[in-house]
Amino acid sequence: MKTLLLSNINMQPLVALLKPAEVVCGAYNSILMDLVDPESPAASDEFDRVFCLFDTDSLLGDVAFGEEGPDQCETLIAALGQFCNRHPGKIVLAHTFCASTSRWLSFADLAHPQSLRSREAALNERLIALARETANLLLIDLEAIVRRHGEAALMSSTFWYAGRIRYTKQMFRILATTIQQALEAYANRSRKVLVLDLDNTLWGGIVGELGPLDVALSEEGGGRCFRDFQRALKALTKTGVLLAICSKNNAADVDEVFDRNEMMILSREDFASLRVDWQPKPENIVDIANALDLGLDSFVFIDDNPVERALVASTLPEVAVPEFPRRVEDLPQWFSREIVPRYFGKYFIGEEDRNKTAQYRANEVRHTLSANLDLGAFLAELGIECTLHVDSADLVTRAAQMTQKTNQFNLTTRRYQVPDLKRFVDSTDHAVILLDYKDRFGSEGAVGLAILDLPAGRIDTFLMSCRVIGRGVEERIIGKAIELFRQRGIAKMVGEFIPTRKNGLVASFYEGQGFSLVSQAEDGRKLYERIIS
Repeated sequence: MKTLLLSNINMQPLVALLKPAEVVCGAYNSILMDLVDPESPAASDEFDRVFCLFDTDSLLGDVAFGEEGPDQCETLIAALGQFCNRHPGKIVLAHTFCASTSRWLSFADLAHPQSLRSREAALNERLIALARETANLLLIDLEAIVRRHGEAALMSSTFWYAGRIRYTKQMFRILATTIQQALEAYANRSRKVLVLDLDNTLWGGIVGELGPLDVALSEEGGGRCFRDFQRALKALTKTGVLLAICSKNNAADVDEVFDRNEMMILSREDFASLRVDWQPKPENIVDIANALDLGLDSFVFIDDNPVERALVASTLPEVAVPEFPRRVEDLPQWFSREIVPRYFGKYFIGEEDRNKTAQYRANEVRHTLSANLDLGAFLAELGIECTLHVDSADLVTRAAQMTQKTNQFNLTTRRYQVPDLKRFVDSTDHAVILLDYKDRFGSEGAVGLAILDLPAGRIDTFLMSCRVIGRGVEERIIGKAIELFRQRGIAKMVGEFIPTRKNGLVASFYEGQGFSLVSQAEDGRKLYERIIS
């Protein structure tokens, strides 16, 4: 993707920090003109992404000093909205308004009718409202960055008067990292599972030596650090991240902590999978991955023990293994400020994400049932119900998320983002089919997706969650695709298989669905056809 960076100040130092992305700076102070001009570089097909990084003080102009004048901040909000609507296929990244702390009203700024604080808040309220209704507008919180690191460390008056560069080197580095993490979050590329040790990680001390009630968990001192860490972990589960335990311990000791220690924030039900034994941790992590039907590249492992971290990092290189903070006092903020944005950043959070742990726990119950019944009896016992949605604008975020995260049961592994799915849903030449699944153990939510190119009679994308493999629901999507193609007068539909390192599971999928192999390329790509009767 090629990116155009627009601003009203000099942002050239940021370009090198955004590599390997290809970023080009627009003309100096061209941001407003480039957004409204239909012939500007921003409007051209050359750029897939447009970054709008502006200086609030410069936009405010004399208004920041109590004078009357044109409000370029309002103009920018309107221009952003119009540009995003005209170019729904472009990803537009902007940030919140953040004026400097210089206040001409001094202490009166809090309550005065011309308060800059109130003006900034009102501008951000309108900008956030625009982002909520505009699928291709991605916002980052600039004010949060300044609060965390301090205006004095991030802003340079020397650079500003010498070359209209507002920020210090530190700020440019932080901004580059934040932008990259935000784009990863927007594209739904976050990891899915956090595997945790217990002793001196989830609580202080060793439970086998101290007992379940004397481990460090309290509302004071070091015990408060571990409780706050657990609070942050519990909040993370509401964004769709799965928690798992991998601990060398006696299971009975750990059970007592969960059962008897009232200072525990987390319960067993907050964990999708638990491995508490004396097996090597890499073996248990692989076992957890198999139980959850997820790849190891979806995992992050947190353990206070450097030997265990080194073993997992060397044995399972796909698993992310961050360093553990040296001081327990740093644990909660280290997790929230460094680990979450780096590995688990989310921009869209829906009902599917909030129910993720319950879905995976229910899936383990299904696995137990399937081991005791033959397939026919198992499927009958499940009481499966499926709902098919076609071109639902409300589900484009979930559909985009599925294309980014599904690897094994994915025939073409084409990755799409929200603007792409919105374009497919709005197009009369495409159809987006989503399948919702539930059974007597609970709802799995949206688990199947197909994107159809209707005039070509082609299945562009076909994928399913591994959680429902073997339950026959994929045939319902094929049936709906046939119905939609038939409505367009298509007599023959085409399916593709594009091999990857992870999707060998579905190499022969179309052959089992009544398709005939037409051709196979040297790289393993296969083209199939099926007559629509």
